Amino acid sequence: MATDTTETFLVEVNALFTSHDKARREQADIWLQAFQKTSEAWALSDQILRSQITPETARYFAARTFRQKITLDLHQLDSAARISLRDSLLELLYQYREGPRKIITQICLSLVALALQMPEWQNVLPQFAELYGKNPDTVKCLLEFLKILPEEVNTNNRIPISDEDYRIRSKELLTNNANEVLQMLLIYLQNSGENIDYQIQVFECFESWLYSGDIAIASLENNPFLGHSFDALQSNELYDIAVDVVCRIIHETRDTSDSMPVIEQIYPRLLPLRESLKRAIEEEDDDKVRGYCRIFTQAGESYLELIVQHADAFQSIVESIAECAAYHDTEIVRITFFFWHRLADTLCEPRHADIRERFKTIYLNLVDVMIKHLHYPNDLSSWTAERRDEFREFRHVMGDVLKDCCLIAGSQECLTKPYTTLAHQLLNPANGNMLEWQQIEAPLFSLRAMGSEIPEEENVVLPQIMQLLQQLPDHPKIRYAATLVISRYSFWTRKHSQFIPYQLNFISSGFEHEEVAAAASMALKYLCKDCSELLVEYLPQLHPFYLNVTNKLNGTDLLEVTEAVTHVVAAVPPAEILKALQTFCLPIAQGLHLLANKGVGANERDIRNACDKLEQLSMILRVFAERQKKDDATDAIPLPVHPCISIIQELWPVFDLLLMNFGADPHLSESICKCFKYCIVYYPAAFRPLLPEFMDRLITVFDRTSLSCYLWVAGKCVREHSTGEGTEATITLLTFFERLSVTMFRFIVEKKPSDIPDVVEDYFRLNITFIDCAPLTYSQSAIFPSVLQAGLTSLTIEQQDALHSVLAFFNKLLSFIVKEMQQIPPASGNITGSPITPPSHPVGMNTNLLNLGTILCQHGSALIDGLFRGLMYTFSRDLQQNYVEDILTSLAKLYPHDSQQWISEVFQHLQDANLTSDIKNAFIRDYNFNTEPGFAEITTCD
Repeated sequence: MATDTTETFLVEVNALFTSHDKARREQADIWLQAFQKTSEAWALSDQILRSQITPETARYFAARTFRQKITLDLHQLDSAARISLRDSLLELLYQYREGPRKIITQICLSLVALALQMPEWQNVLPQFAELYGKNPDTVKCLLEFLKILPEEVNTNNRIPISDEDYRIRSKELLTNNANEVLQMLLIYLQNSGENIDYQIQVFECFESWLYSGDIAIASLENNPFLGHSFDALQSNELYDIAVDVVCRIIHETRDTSDSMPVIEQIYPRLLPLRESLKRAIEEEDDDKVRGYCRIFTQAGESYLELIVQHADAFQSIVESIAECAAYHDTEIVRITFFFWHRLADTLCEPRHADIRERFKTIYLNLVDVMIKHLHYPNDLSSWTAERRDEFREFRHVMGDVLKDCCLIAGSQECLTKPYTTLAHQLLNPANGNMLEWQQIEAPLFSLRAMGSEIPEEENVVLPQIMQLLQQLPDHPKIRYAATLVISRYSFWTRKHSQFIPYQLNFISSGFEHEEVAAAASMALKYLCKDCSELLVEYLPQLHPFYLNVTNKLNGTDLLEVTEAVTHVVAAVPPAEILKALQTFCLPIAQGLHLLANKGVGANERDIRNACDKLEQLSMILRVFAERQKKDDATDAIPLPVHPCISIIQELWPVFDLLLMNFGADPHLSESICKCFKYCIVYYPAAFRPLLPEFMDRLITVFDRTSLSCYLWVAGKCVREHSTGEGTEATITLLTFFERLSVTMFRFIVEKKPSDIPDVVEDYFRLNITFIDCAPLTYSQSAIFPSVLQAGLTSLTIEQQDALHSVLAFFNKLLSFIVKEMQQIPPASGNITGSPITPPSHPVGMNTNLLNLGTILCQHGSALIDGLFRGLMYTFSRDLQQNYVEDILTSLAKLYPHDSQQWISEVFQHLQDANLTSDIKNAFIRDYNFNTEPGFAEITTCD
């Protein structure tokens, strides 16, 4: 049998690592994961690792299996077996002393995980030093372990160990050995001769222990390791690791008040690196420049207060970072950005106002540097789409640096930089037609990036810039950038309305260029939003423009243009607002009416167009609501019916026909439900007369289509229109909920919950909404047993969002019952409570709660069974932490005796090799005494 398992193991590992068939690799992965959970995996992994004729991939996977099992399954071994495992791993480490290194690493990871969980293993580091530290052939095993030890102890959160045990063991393994490790590493470094590999490993260990914080930074004062670390920068072979170590040393001295003695030894070593940086820049040695950039930037970030307080003394660091920022490699340039941001933030503090001027020149020069980096290359067509996306993202990050420049150097001075560049290029006759579009687009982009830091009353440079925009070449990329500049400064245009006619014309003509349409849509949106009152007089011109352009646009561009004109319509005087709104909604209504009447004759394009029009209508509803909320103008429209609801009323027959003819289309149903969501949420009082008819239609269309969006919008109805416990409106909504539930129960019988995860999710979110709004009314529902059964059935689903919804429902329901029972004197049965406060609800309500508790009790065993099966096989870790613990705790409070019996019964039927009798008994014991189960002990999923 063992031989068969070994052969299968080798076949599956080979498939996992070499098969070109994705399905076969997935099959192998499933088998190997299951194998790793078995007790048999201990011996087989040892056997595989000891065989020198077994393929390396199999031995590597066996080593990984040891790490996995020690991390998650060490409870399968008693004390004697653990000692045997430790000794076996130490032997294997010696066996693999010549490599491969990846197997050495996995064995060391296993030993660290074991050491952390074996408090009886007290001489870990001395034993390693004795076994592997004396022979040059085995020193690399010791160094690998020393490197991994602090990394794993501080980062592997999967190891099941209590906080107190971790604190004690971490101190024993790391803190108590830090000084000895430092001295050991220094000896190895000094005795390494020309062995670069040993030197690299020593530095890696040193950095790892520094990172863990166990080697105190004060111990580096006058320690030769500090000098060796900087000296290693002169070695090409050691350069990369030396950069890592030096950066780590600097980072650990960031608390300047405590680290000054060490900083005083670091800073003199930084100064000579300035010349090394300049030489690397001249030679365009990207790797060297990157390393020095990391060091100087780390110094700048760590010693920021010293730089600000002693600008002259630490000027060399800032200048070095500035030189790196001007380098041609943008990935190196990016390293400096966080420093410039932190320095600007620090200089903006009132206590540093007197020193800010000292850094003004640096930030002004940085504007020129950023504009230079903003240039697209001349051979842009040769770039891949991915590279273009990366550069676009990088440009936006550079925009943040330009904002920092405005804060320190002043907005007017910073604006002058791109303006001067543009004016020179556009107004210099010598340039003629020789200008590349990149030369103009980059300074335009910088203007856009600075926008948020420019005051609306700026009257010196921006007027000249706006005038200059009229002289730009008619190139699509230049026009795109200029249009976004207008978009960014719409807040400024509000105070400078003389530019509105030109800007409107400039933006509207942009729609004639396919490449500029997106920018034009955005610019129109912001101009209309910020200058809405000023643009009301332009509505007669906007209307034909709107009708024309919306026939050509779709997606985001269409919605942004719709939002734009809606802002202006919303600014119309109240007496005229309905008429203006009807004028702009007429093409939407006509388009929807056309589709509604087509019926089965409609094609996919017709439906897509209808979805666009519904999205437009949603945008109109949203903009009106948001403007009214902002302006507090809900009552400022002296009309019997809100104009938006008037539009909905006029369109109601069309909506009704759309739902009847196309309600099963997932795209159109989503769009129409979004429309009604805005009506329900933003105009609840105005929409209330339409609510009964709307709820009836929802019931009908959900019964016919089983689409989840109808449950989603039903939840909005309950949330916004429930008026409290037992009111007529709430009772009506309960009936509405029950009628939807009857359909839902039919779906669960006809289909598996896993086939309709989105419907399951939204149905139980609807239940949660009712519990939130009117829990006592909800508890009276006659269909509650069926709701509960639907929830139990849905616990088998594997889709995580749906599971979140189901578990959140059970958690919310049980928490509510526990809270209410605490206000009721003890009753018969297992439901217990303490009369903390007098009953706050009628006796009938108390009876309903007791009945509800009885129903829950009847399903308690099934609920426990579903929870534990989910814990073992399907629930993610966050589901366990967010819901399951609370659910079990609530059950323990409500049914203290029954819940223990349910758990015992469920455990008797659960068949899983990893769920041993010891684990079951320990869980029940903890549950009995603490009513706070220890989930980590029973779960087998990672």
